Amino acid sequence: MNVASRILKAFAMSMLMALPLLFPLSTLASDHGAAGGAPEPMIFTVNLGRENYLQFGLVFETASPEAAHLLAANKPRIQHKIILMLSDKESTNLRTLEGKKALIAEIIELANQVIDEDEKTGIKEVLFTKFLIQ
Repeated sequence: MNVASRILKAFAMSMLMALPLLFPLSTLASDHGAAGGAPEPMIFTVNLGRENYLQFGLVFETASPEAAHLLAANKPRIQHKIILMLSDKESTNLRTLEGKKALIAEIIELANQVIDEDEKTGIKEVLFTKFLIQ
């Protein structure tokens, strides 16, 4: 009987040690942002004039969970407005640091207009995850 209890105890310990491998913490977390992970960037590829195109990814930082919800609910409209806004841009301007910073400011303003918020309550920052002009 003593041997059986030792075997059972060893089996239980090995199962407890293997449990995190079977069920990662991200799958056990709730669907309310508790999993942590990085947000999925929005990816854009647009024409700049006749000879260039711009491909970039961006991530929005919101001031609150409510703003993040509004952003997700209005994602297609925001993407549409960003693409239209970019149709007037010149590649020479977007290649500069000042041009990129101005684009960020325009995107923040545009997104906040769509969700009826401002930088204090809505979109507070836009981060480029990639930026390529060819």
